[in-house]
Amino acid sequence: MRFENSIERRISGKHRANLRMLSFRGKRVIDIGCGIGIIEKNILKDAKKVLAIEPFKKDLEIAKRSVKSNKVNFICASVFEINKITNEKFDIAMAFDVIEHLPKGREIRALKKINFALNKRGKILISTPANNISKFFDPAWYFGHRHYNKKEIAILLEESGFKIQKIYIMGGVYEIINMFLFYIWKWIFDSEVPFKKFFDKKRDAEYLIKKRGFVTLFAIAEKK
Repeated sequence: MRFENSIERRISGKHRANLRMLSFRGKRVIDIGCGIGIIEKNILKDAKKVLAIEPFKKDLEIAKRSVKSNKVNFICASVFEINKITNEKFDIAMAFDVIEHLPKGREIRALKKINFALNKRGKILISTPANNISKFFDPAWYFGHRHYNKKEIAILLEESGFKIQKIYIMGGVYEIINMFLFYIWKWIFDSEVPFKKFFDKKRDAEYLIKKRGFVTLFAIAEKK
């Protein structure tokens, strides 16, 4: 099956776990690194307004074609440009698999930008690869793809003006196997991983049914 970069094919248990972390009903949301619009597609029904920013034009074009609503504003920009593109304040900020891709050492600067864009007691939701044995099964880790532990994330958030509410790790063996196969089948064969439906079902269970894991770190914090 040829690889397809669409919301229907790319949504996973990790996304659904993020969507369960908070209620978006009536909230103004800013999504940092929105990618192809997976989060936007799934919170439109509840959110009051969404500002979705993404630095990669190719992904942003897919998002714009996939999510058509006057409640969502897609903008090509990075987290460091938030203050240049809007002076609005938001109730929730999301950074799904973003922090590990920022220039090393600039995480706090980025988080402070997000903090400034939030209302008083606004919340930030982030997810990032966990720094433990799982990193050895991430091919990208060997080329600089960063992983974080709970203490590291807590320090970054606290120093950026946030108060930690919850940090936990989810995802298991099937997420690791799928991650390893994903790089091979996508970049070498331009194809979906073998038995994709099977892996998707197992991965969903690891994030949505099991309460503990060791692959993906999730954090919720509130603006001080």
